[in-house]
Amino acid sequence: MNSSTSNSEKKKRRPFRVFSAGFLGFFVLLATLEVSVFRNVYFYGIEYRSMTGQFAELDYSFRQADPARIETIILGDSQSKDALRPELLAAASGRDPASIFNFSLSGGKAFEIYRTYRKYADRMPNVKQAIVVVNEHQINDHNIENDPKFRFYAGLSDRLKVMDAENYGELLLGWVSKAFDMRSVWSKTLQSHLNDTLPKRPLSEVWKPGGLRAETQLEKDGFKPEYAEKRADAWFEQYNIEGLQTESLENLLRELKNRGIRTVVVQIPRSELFEETIRRKYGDLQQAYFDKVRSLAEKYGAEFEVMSNEGLVLEEHFRDTNHVNPKGAEIVSRRVAERWLQ
Repeated sequence: MNSSTSNSEKKKRRPFRVFSAGFLGFFVLLATLEVSVFRNVYFYGIEYRSMTGQFAELDYSFRQADPARIETIILGDSQSKDALRPELLAAASGRDPASIFNFSLSGGKAFEIYRTYRKYADRMPNVKQAIVVVNEHQINDHNIENDPKFRFYAGLSDRLKVMDAENYGELLLGWVSKAFDMRSVWSKTLQSHLNDTLPKRPLSEVWKPGGLRAETQLEKDGFKPEYAEKRADAWFEQYNIEGLQTESLENLLRELKNRGIRTVVVQIPRSELFEETIRRKYGDLQQAYFDKVRSLAEKYGAEFEVMSNEGLVLEEHFRDTNHVNPKGAEIVSRRVAERWLQ
């Protein structure tokens, strides 16, 4: 082969090499962003008030705790986040506040409650007791695939269980790329940045010991019958308790039992207005929920109780029809402590 032919072939190969190098660099950049940004819980913690941002705030709180001192854990949603504060439970039971940690999440359903427990379980060697707070919406599978909390935690096997002919492409591509999967979340964070509406104080200044901060603000029209009905309608929309949410609750109770952790499954008080609304509109579905949770509790040796709302007045002890305010939290925490933490 003469030199002119060799030089000609090299010139032909050069654009391909440049393209290959560029493609490889682009792939490495994407992979780096996937790991360091879009799969990093603290990236979402930039806007820690969001549903996924709260994962970062919870993690920050846990990092400040001494996991070896934690003996009682609380697992639930915003109702237990607001009502069962470690400092109130400790004061009512004479316990060390550092021995109680509340893992409750705003909007938490059984899937992310279970996955949150799994994330921290092995780091807490001395847990003796778990209070699992349940309610009707937690085991409703409706629209699970569109919940950003589900998407953040969901692996391939989880996605396969909720996949159908309409969402399989979205869920599979989301499993491959968290940037794609969580685009609705980080795009809102970017918009908040552009609008200068991101939180001004960093997590290091707002976190609370023992779990997420309780919400205390009053909801607009939160004491009205229309609000109670709207909440109940959302909880029972296309009600389905035979899916991944209920499976997650069962997995949680099974693992707590296998670890020898004494478990109480409890529904904490809501206002009488909210209870009456559910009984009137969704009584049969609520009974199906009670039957399911009770059977799971019995199967795994847990106590199950629906707490009474006796003595709790809507305008005095609640911030809306189904969340207590600080005054209500003192009462509910004291009742829980006296019953199960002594």
